Amino acid sequence: MSVNHGSTRFGGGLASVVAVCAVILLGVGTGNLVSVAAGVVGAVCIALGANGMQSKQNERRAAGSLAIVGGAIALTASTGLGTPPLFSLLLGLGMTAVLLNARVDLSSSVGFPVYLMLRRSTAVLVVGTALGVCIHGGLFRTLGGLSGLVIVNAATSSTLAMIIALQIGCLAAVELLHWVVPILDDWLPAKARLRQRILEPFGFRLETVPVAYWAFLAIQIIVVYSGWGPRWFARLLASLSVLGDVIRSVFGSGVLQAVVGAIILFELVILAARGTQHVIIAWMGDEPPQTLAFAAGGIGGVALAGLVGAVSTFVPSVGSTLATIEPWGMVEQLGPATVIAGSVAGVLILLVLVQVFAVLAVRPWVALDSASGFAFGGAALFIGALAAAELGAAPVIVFCAVGAALVVRDVGDHAAEVGLQIGRTAETRRGEVAHATGGLLVAVLGIGLAVGTLSFVGPVSLPTSSWRGYLALVLLLVAVVSFTLLLATDVEATDTR
Repeated sequence: MSVNHGSTRFGGGLASVVAVCAVILLGVGTGNLVSVAAGVVGAVCIALGANGMQSKQNERRAAGSLAIVGGAIALTASTGLGTPPLFSLLLGLGMTAVLLNARVDLSSSVGFPVYLMLRRSTAVLVVGTALGVCIHGGLFRTLGGLSGLVIVNAATSSTLAMIIALQIGCLAAVELLHWVVPILDDWLPAKARLRQRILEPFGFRLETVPVAYWAFLAIQIIVVYSGWGPRWFARLLASLSVLGDVIRSVFGSGVLQAVVGAIILFELVILAARGTQHVIIAWMGDEPPQTLAFAAGGIGGVALAGLVGAVSTFVPSVGSTLATIEPWGMVEQLGPATVIAGSVAGVLILLVLVQVFAVLAVRPWVALDSASGFAFGGAALFIGALAAAELGAAPVIVFCAVGAALVVRDVGDHAAEVGLQIGRTAETRRGEVAHATGGLLVAVLGIGLAVGTLSFVGPVSLPTSSWRGYLALVLLLVAVVSFTLLLATDVEATDTR
């Protein structure tokens, strides 16, 4: 039998249900139900997406990638729907760790496709964010306008300058033709035969231009940029009478220069497309369908961000509404598309950091590596309970969340241990129900003890309104009692086995 690194389905599912209930309870107690629910939805999507990434079919991998990025979008949205933003994100990340631990095996073979997906999709989102910054900031428009203004002013300063610009444009267009035609010949059907029809009869290249012409062109450039050159050429045309008027009309109208400029622009677009094609091919590697499947989530996220950005352009109220959300206050400066793509990329990177944190910080404190997700989720619930206390949640809700954190940690650890010993698909429901019942009873007893302490002991020694002052003492008491009883339950279960 192969070694299995996953928790049992029943135990993992039970730990997930307890964690979801605790998170929803904290959301209700702090008035952040909508944001917490968005975080739960995001965690579910990420867990299902990670499960889909284990498939060998690229269609399912693409669906899993979209699900993971969709979950990241939900986690991102949760930060803007609640107060404070990090509270919902903390609970969402904790739920993600629990559901991942319950849904998939925590092994290198399982994590590698998810890692590839995160790397590919994050790269797409980062590129989309950079493009969003450039587009919203008008970088392309500014550079294009400045370069075009400089070229136009230099080329239209005088009739002589326009004649020189036409010569340089024709030389550039002919040289670029030898670069563009082979590309078009590769893209178009074989019967097009552009190389034979265009390049072979037309063998003109820059290296075939006589040296005398280069010298003549250099003299023209020196003359046109001298103080007397344009005036001298204008007097020369005036002395030619009708012929001078014809030259001025033909070369000074700008029609010929515009045609040559359009040809050069077309050639540059083809070269840029070819360069982009090489970059995409190098990025896709040896298996383009697999790479596209892994990057489907990032592509979908960039498309969604672009759609929101386009809508906000025509409906300014969309952008102003997003700008009012606390974590997205930079929408007006960077644009909705940039903020959305960057936020989703940040959440994906945060998922990677959480995984690294679970490996480095959580695993040394757990008996099994395959239970690190439950340990991280339990810790997140515990910290979330403390944060909920500061946000004004009722003491009973805080105690229930602490008890749920202990249950998630205990039930998840037991499920991972049983899954490692006899497999995650084995029928273990009866034994796990007994263990989980003991853990739940211990948690209920601890919660009851804490509530009793708050109700009967607290008012005698402390004012009723200052329960947060002795919350740490009560939580410590709950933790000590729960740990003692859980230890006794584990010893009993071990002797029974």
